[in-house]
Parts: sequence; structure tokens; C-alpha cells
Amino acid sequence: MSSDNTNVLGIDIGGTKIAVCITDAKGNILASDRIASGAAAPYEEALPQVVYLAQALIKKAGLKHDDISGCGICAPGPLDMAGGRIMKSPNMSWDAVPIRDDLVAGLSMPVFMDNDANAGVLAEWFFGCAKGKTDVIYLTMSTGVGGGIVAGGKLLAGTTGIAGELGHIVLDPNGPLCGCGQLGCLEAFCGGRSVALQLQDKLRFRPDHAMYRLPDVQGKLENLNFQAVREGAKLGIPLAVEMWNEICLRLAQGIGICMVTFNPQMIVLGTAAFYAGDFMLQPVLAQLPRFAWKEFRDSCEVCITGLGPKVGELAGASVALNGLYEAGKITL
Repeated sequence: MSSDNTNVLGIDIGGTKIAVCITDAKGNILASDRIASGAAAPYEEALPQVVYLAQALIKKAGLKHDDISGCGICAPGPLDMAGGRIMKSPNMSWDAVPIRDDLVAGLSMPVFMDNDANAGVLAEWFFGCAKGKTDVIYLTMSTGVGGGIVAGGKLLAGTTGIAGELGHIVLDPNGPLCGCGQLGCLEAFCGGRSVALQLQDKLRFRPDHAMYRLPDVQGKLENLNFQAVREGAKLGIPLAVEMWNEICLRLAQGIGICMVTFNPQMIVLGTAAFYAGDFMLQPVLAQLPRFAWKEFRDSCEVCITGLGPKVGELAGASVALNGLYEAGKITL
């Protein structure tokens, strides 16, 4: 059937909140709410709350249970895709919880799940700047760097369902330590947490440095973060300029690898690029010729997310729509 009259339930799970929403196939949000405790609360407490809230939102949207075609779960990894489980994550108390099957039982509808980066590329593909494309890469750029890949009009899952970990392409085996344990990953150079830790290490014993006088830093070491590097670079503070140039260079290197490996039509950059705009995009594009042939660059548009913060809102719904599409239950 066509997706025109399809409504889906989306559940976006994070350490500090669980967002639940009802959307139609065009990305219109019909009802939404959140559970503030998120996945920091015990699973046995959170699961009934999710089921109750989902059922309440269906009613709030003026719909019946049968009007909802499916449910999509978006969650940070690691995920056991075959078993439908969310595994242990640093920011969540849950460990190997069988959420997909539990929600199938609790909601009596098809339930699909995927990680936040894959959900991001699906959101851009269904509703954002990549709509109508067949070969797209999305790079999440927030605390870490993740990747989602649509190839030939299909989400690329890989042998065990964990394809697309583009943030952990190793750019320099002698580079900084990444949270994953490897050295020199794209995430180690461009991820928000890694950049913040590097900046704090550089300035831990330099309280008179100009970076401490940035308005949002307020003289506090813990406020020296990715945003501080960006704002310091805009002001021409030498350390910030040096770090920002490295971030843009390494991002261009990672994008170049993606181009020559997948030859996509579009590469979409997420959160950090959304807030930095051309201040990040233009130096990245200027560096790209060092890492990808002209033929790859000419056939691929590198752009900033068209959805901005709405990527998170539409993530779970996008997982549901893709699950229904791949199961042959809707056409796009």
C-alpha cells in the first residue's frame, strides 16, 4: 500500500529522556511527549511508562490503535539487532534489554529498531534534504561522530547490522585516543566530547588564557568545550584557530574517504555543522581536493542537515517507516 495514509509511532531513547511521538508519512507530528527520566531509570519501570504514553498519544492524536501501522525505536548503540535488544551503554542503566519484543507484546503492532545514526540518515532521506536521493551518507556530529548509509535506495546494515560506524574510521594510528579505545578515529578528532577533553587538557593549568574569558565559558574549565573552540576560532584566538583548522581538516579527510568508498550523491552533516554553518562547511570543502578526486566531488553534494534539531524528533518514526518499507507493507 502507499505510505500516504500511514501513521507511525516513534520512540527516541536517550540517557536523559525518552521521546514518544505519532507522525504521518510526511513527517507531520500529530502528538508528542517525553518521559524525563529516560533510560537512566530501571528498564522495569520505564517500559510500562513508554507503553502507557504511546497509547495515550494515539488517543490524543484522535486515532485508533488500528490507525498506527508500526512503531520505530531509535536508540544509541550498542544494539543487538538480531535479538532486538539495547545493550549496555555508558549513559544508560539498561543492559541487554529485549525492548523490541517487549513493545511488540505491549503495543500489539510491528516494532522496528535501529541506532541513532541510521535513524538520522533515514530522517533526512524521508523528510529532509536527501529526499528523492538513492545514495546518501549522514554523519552525526554531536558528543561523538556516527554514520548512516543509504545505498541503492536501501539502508546499509552489514553482516551483523552494525555497518556505518564512520566515526571510527582511523585517520591517524598515532592520533588521539578515542572513546572506543582506538587511536586517531574521526570521532577522536571531531567528536564533541573528545575535542572538549583535548581543550581542557591544554588549558588545565593556564587559567589566564583568553579562552577562559569567552562569555559561555565563564572562567570554568568544564565549560571549555567544542562550542568554545568554534567561538574562539571566530574571534581569532590562536589555540582555537589551530584546533578548528584541525577539526575541519580531519572532517574533510573523513568525508573524502566516504566519497571514494561509496560514491554517494549526498553527504549530510549533522548537529555541529548545523550550528557552525559555513564557518565549518567552507573550510571543509576547501580541503576536500586533498582527499577525493574531482569526479567524486562533482557527483556528491556535501550539505548541512535540512532538519536541524528535528532529526531527533523524526528519528523513531523514520525507523518505523523504513521497517514497513523493507517489509513490503508500504511503498515510497
